[in-house]
Amino acid sequence: MSKSALAERVQVPVPQASAAELLNKFAVYGRFYEKHIAQTPELLRDRLEIAPAHWALDEVIHREPDLLVVMMNPGASRPLDALWDGGSRNGFVSAQPDRTQYQIMRLMLLAQGKGVQWQHARILNLSDLRTPKSAVFIEKLQTYQSDDSHSLFSAARSQECAKVFATKSTPILHAWGLSAALTAWALRALQASEGHPQLGITQDKVLFRHPLPQRFDLQQQWLVDIGLQIDQFTG
Repeated sequence: MSKSALAERVQVPVPQASAAELLNKFAVYGRFYEKHIAQTPELLRDRLEIAPAHWALDEVIHREPDLLVVMMNPGASRPLDALWDGGSRNGFVSAQPDRTQYQIMRLMLLAQGKGVQWQHARILNLSDLRTPKSAVFIEKLQTYQSDDSHSLFSAARSQECAKVFATKSTPILHAWGLSAALTAWALRALQASEGHPQLGITQDKVLFRHPLPQRFDLQQQWLVDIGLQIDQFTG
């Protein structure tokens, strides 16, 4: 499908902003931490915030976001080395976004073009494990079956999870991918998000397409399809 046909389907242009242009509009903050999981030291991240660059960090981390996004795991996003300070600002630091996070920024621009003022997205994951390679991550899920505290959706973190999903009017985008190995975790996340307006591309209502498929045309198609779902918020 051509770019013009894609744009026609959502009645507004699919945003083509570059990474540099997006970083002029948005700031990215993450809360990174280290913890032993099943006696193994791991690097983790429990939240990522994408918000207008001119907003104060304190406002960003304490306000209810315009959009909650639940994906698989933190991937390649990392704290910016020069600003890393795990003990300050509630643990939040400026973060280097990855390509998936740029896609979420484009989605917010698409929403704004349709009259839905989504400016602030909070990204959560089925697991906090910062493991960029999906195959390695899936292996870790199996290895750490005895200790699931790396997940917001574990029994040990139920109070934290309930607080995150307390405001039922906040829309949630499900986007953790199609790996069957995620099914048990996906079901927990879906249970936590009951009562919220929901978005996501799925065939089985359990596994949802990731925002950044490998092919560019499929990346564009994902924006188009979620853009059509955004129409429910324009009335």
